[in-house]
Amino acid sequence: MTNLLKKAFFLSAILFAQTAFCQSHAAGNEAMQLEDWDKAISIFSGLTKVNPADQSAFLSLGNAYLARAEYELAKGGKEQAKSDKESALANFNAAYAAKSDAPMAFIANGRVLLLQNKGAEAEKQFIKAKKYANKKDMTTWRQIGESYFYYIEPGAKKPNLAKAEAYLKEALEISSKDFALQMSLGACYKEMSSGGPAAQHYEFAEVLEPKNPLPKLMLAKVYRIAKVPGKPIIFYDKALEVAPNYTPALRGKAEYLFFVLHKYEDATQAYKALVEKGTEVKIEDEMQLANCYYLIKDCKSCSELVEKILQKDPSKNYLRRLQAYCDFENGNLERSLKTLNEYFNIVTPDKLLPSDFEYHAKLLVQTKGDTIQAIKDYRKVIEMDSSKWGLYEDIDRLEWTRKNYCGALSVYKMYLDSVATLKTSEWYTLGMRHYFCKEDSLHFQNAENAFVKVVETNPEAAIVGWLWAAKSAEKMDPSPDSIAVHPELANEYGKARGYYEKYAEVAEQDKDKNKKDLLKAYQYLAYCYFVKVEADKFNAVMDKWQALETDPAQIQTIIEMRQAFGKESAPTNGGKKNK
Repeated sequence: MTNLLKKAFFLSAILFAQTAFCQSHAAGNEAMQLEDWDKAISIFSGLTKVNPADQSAFLSLGNAYLARAEYELAKGGKEQAKSDKESALANFNAAYAAKSDAPMAFIANGRVLLLQNKGAEAEKQFIKAKKYANKKDMTTWRQIGESYFYYIEPGAKKPNLAKAEAYLKEALEISSKDFALQMSLGACYKEMSSGGPAAQHYEFAEVLEPKNPLPKLMLAKVYRIAKVPGKPIIFYDKALEVAPNYTPALRGKAEYLFFVLHKYEDATQAYKALVEKGTEVKIEDEMQLANCYYLIKDCKSCSELVEKILQKDPSKNYLRRLQAYCDFENGNLERSLKTLNEYFNIVTPDKLLPSDFEYHAKLLVQTKGDTIQAIKDYRKVIEMDSSKWGLYEDIDRLEWTRKNYCGALSVYKMYLDSVATLKTSEWYTLGMRHYFCKEDSLHFQNAENAFVKVVETNPEAAIVGWLWAAKSAEKMDPSPDSIAVHPELANEYGKARGYYEKYAEVAEQDKDKNKKDLLKAYQYLAYCYFVKVEADKFNAVMDKWQALETDPAQIQTIIEMRQAFGKESAPTNGGKKNK
């Protein structure tokens, strides 16, 4: 082989190695930008194994461990955080050992000193790193600034990003055309909540590598944090234009549509694109797509996807909930109830949601199951989420159906406690609950008051309102048996008179429809007028009663009452048929 060919191969090897280095480090730096610490640790660990002299990889790996330590500490994982900090220290020491006479060795020393809380001594090391750094070695200059990215001084809550900014800006004066440096500055300003400068440096990076989706994605994140309408979607889409399968952008767009904009139809399409196109799809992405299908009422697609996910990972019990919900919506009630019962047996109580109990209650009702359990479920929902007070109305109906009238009344009053202004229908329902709750000595009086409110709130409901007010008031009249024993009580009879008069006035507009209750009203009023010897009213109501009556026994009563009017005491049965 000629010397020329040897030289060509040698140069090609160097170029390949440099390209591989950039690509690998770029992937690690991307993971750091996206705060995917596990991935960053994996990438930089791999780089240090391939090349034990790669000081930059050791330094970045140490930072990744520091970042994950803070993340774990925030979650309460003190042991993991301690372990990660020890790993960070070990990698900074390894960076020094890899090449102790290189400028990056000073950076490594500085970071070790920072972890020892010797900030002033660390600064001296960083100054030495600057002094000996090659002006073209932007990686060294960037690493100096990134020394303050993830280290938090004792007593502080955040890293000293101002120092990181100062060092990175010094590096920028040497070269503004280094992609990684511009990205690092963008990240620094993003963490400082300086959206304008962050966007500016990400835009510079975008110009340097127009085909790289990462700066476009980070711009979307900056605008999302700043809550700038429309901008995040623009940059998510720009990232996907240059890299249609770029998972972070696909996921970012889907999450933005779902969690921020609450556009569930659009989010469904975005999550579908993520699952179908993404190169790094997680099972959580599929779970979120299933959730979207449920929210847009595409229960068929939801159930199919849930079954697929559970086949891959049966531990995703959350999906059993969605499967039960979807079966309910699809009308497959028996399977829905079975799945939800299984779910209750699998998960711990702290994992259960109010909606779980609500669906369970609905399923029991619709499958004619345990009504008592359904009531308990509804009560549990309200206990867990007070905003679901409207379910007291559902409990009321269940209690009413099982003829626990006082229980229904109690629950319905709880429901009304949260109603600002009662509607006509609510006054009617309240009246009915009072009417049938025999345990309350004042239940007929309370019912009467409620039925009067029916008419007051809606005059068009006069027929039902006056009729039931009359029925309630009538129950408080002395009984026929009492009058028979004590004739003087007849003068107390007639508490429902006014209500029956008002009822008859409106009910007579459709005598055929209201015949049964009109006959009752006429009988009652006839007795009242008989006792009071009100001839005009008595004769008028008797004419109406006789014209409508078809029962021979009652017709005979009408004749007898007419004959007795003004001559003797009224019949003690109030005009009712003898039984």
